[in-house]
Amino acid sequence: MTNIEPYKATGLTTRDDRRTNRAISRHNAGGQIRVAAVDAETDVAMAKVEGLTMVTADAMSAVARLAQAQTQLEQQVPEASGRLAYIAETHLLCVGDMLRDLRHDLRRR
Repeated sequence: MTNIEPYKATGLTTRDDRRTNRAISRHNAGGQIRVAAVDAETDVAMAKVEGLTMVTADAMSAVARLAQAQTQLEQQVPEASGRLAYIAETHLLCVGDMLRDLRHDLRRR
């Protein structure tokens, strides 16, 4: 934003000059406030995206670790494969619920 020189018109009284300068200053201050608000909202949005990305990556890692453990246990005890699959699915559903709740909470803030 460029600096605006104070308004000087011939024929205006000193009182009019002051009033005009105050109006210009208020306008400039309002613009700076709006720009600062946009910057703050941008920072918040970036933080939300970063946080959600980190949580999603962690959730994906947890699901992958559980799948590996399930496979190893099924190889050791094939009779338990149905039960292990049930536990793995409930884990996946809980993780999905948590991610959905987080996304919902982030949208409200």
